[in-house]
Amino acid sequence: MVQTVAEDTRWSRRVHEDEHFPTASEGEGGAPARLSISILGPLKVRRGNVVIGSHELGGPKPRQVLEILLLKLGTPVSKNHLIDVLWNGQPPAEALSTLESYVSVLRRHLQPGSGKGGALRTVTGGYLIDRAAVDLDLDRFDDLLKQAGHAAPAESYKMLEKALEIASVPLLGDELLAGWAEEERALHAARVASIKARAAEAAVTVGQPERAVALASELLLDDPINERAWTALVLGLEESGQYMEALRAYGRCRRVMDQEIGCLPGRALRDAHARLLQATAVSDDEAADLSDGDSPLPPLSSQRMREISILTIDDHSTFTELLTAALDREPDLRSVASATTAKSGVEQSMALKPDVVIMDYHLPDGDGLTAAARILADAPQTRIVMLTGDPTPEALRTAASMGICAFLPKGGSLSTLLDTLRYARAGNMVVHPSLVAQLGMSTPKPAAAVREVEPGGPVLTPRELDVLRLMAGGHGSKEVASKLDISLNTCRGYVKAIFAKLGTHSQLESVMEASRRGMLEQPSNG
Repeated sequence: MVQTVAEDTRWSRRVHEDEHFPTASEGEGGAPARLSISILGPLKVRRGNVVIGSHELGGPKPRQVLEILLLKLGTPVSKNHLIDVLWNGQPPAEALSTLESYVSVLRRHLQPGSGKGGALRTVTGGYLIDRAAVDLDLDRFDDLLKQAGHAAPAESYKMLEKALEIASVPLLGDELLAGWAEEERALHAARVASIKARAAEAAVTVGQPERAVALASELLLDDPINERAWTALVLGLEESGQYMEALRAYGRCRRVMDQEIGCLPGRALRDAHARLLQATAVSDDEAADLSDGDSPLPPLSSQRMREISILTIDDHSTFTELLTAALDREPDLRSVASATTAKSGVEQSMALKPDVVIMDYHLPDGDGLTAAARILADAPQTRIVMLTGDPTPEALRTAASMGICAFLPKGGSLSTLLDTLRYARAGNMVVHPSLVAQLGMSTPKPAAAVREVEPGGPVLTPRELDVLRLMAGGHGSKEVASKLDISLNTCRGYVKAIFAKLGTHSQLESVMEASRRGMLEQPSNG
């Protein structure tokens, strides 16, 4: 039943802040009894021997006041914040007096006879729930997680399992319509999922592989691109001796990861896959069958691939971070370091001796060709891939004579870059066709002071731009969905639409392409 503001006001006139209702549930000497409260599932309050149902707290809004304060247990919450949340930013004129009346009725039930001296306290400009006077299930959940973080593996696993038992039901089960409650519930659900992944990983460590498989399977039902869950599932199956099932799980993981986010599984999964192939002596053809044959990705060999070590020299930090993450997703590529200047890049190359150097043509302290000459003088076998948007014929001739392997556009396709890293060889320089076309231009266009969107390019909706900007910040699909308050499936739909419009196949490639087109600078309309 909806309680109107007018009804709230009439009810509030009958309640006074210091009314005393003696009960047998007061503590010794008239002190209020300690409260035991649950907000996981339906709200339940126990005061001594008295159980107070959520329907006995004066209506939906008083109940919500209590729940908001409990979520901030021990921390003051301002009246302005409570008013803003309760009325969704559109409070009535009498909101302050109505809020105070809500608090009064809560005190009648929570601490009868104690006025402002019980668990629900008044502080300057607001209210708080005294942590010392309340046993809250969510607080016990938090304490178990803190203890688990400092305990030995076996004890940590037990604590994580106890925490999951406490959080086996949704947060704020009584609040089915309030927007603020839905947001809190979603955040808590994401947190529980993370704890479940930790518990699955711990289960593998302490020799409980069956439990790891069960927890991981639960997670994957809700989030099929949760790589931690896939890892726990595969390792749990491996630990329990179910090698063929583990191989099938890896195949499903690889297919899902490619279809949803355009990348390969991480290093831990790839290492497990190699172990499983060796343990079962499965051929490459059989491995392809186990990997669910509709996957476009080639099977990995049972022998560990030799990884190509890569150094990136570029002063654009976002580009470097995204590229490094993409490289580490590839089974045969490994980023060993990055540098932002020509000087530090040369020093790192001499120290690390990478197989390949990816280098920006324009660097803060010089051009890439000079740095490349110093690197090749120290290690002639090093393959150098140069990134630029405006090569000159002179630069290409110099690069070819030096032994540079490739010139590629910085905003080009990620797949092209990865293929070049794998197959480029000195003495056979690769120049991307888009760069060759530019060499025929008689006069280059002056750089615009403000980058503009490429004309005739694809148009992204405001929400797709929001998703893209969060992707550029390194957020995964689940984080993007949480930040934009949309479902994970809806978020994946936006990601697929972005890939289709930009002609890309991964987060990194999409961000690079959007950056090249100037899309990330467009004003947000959402």
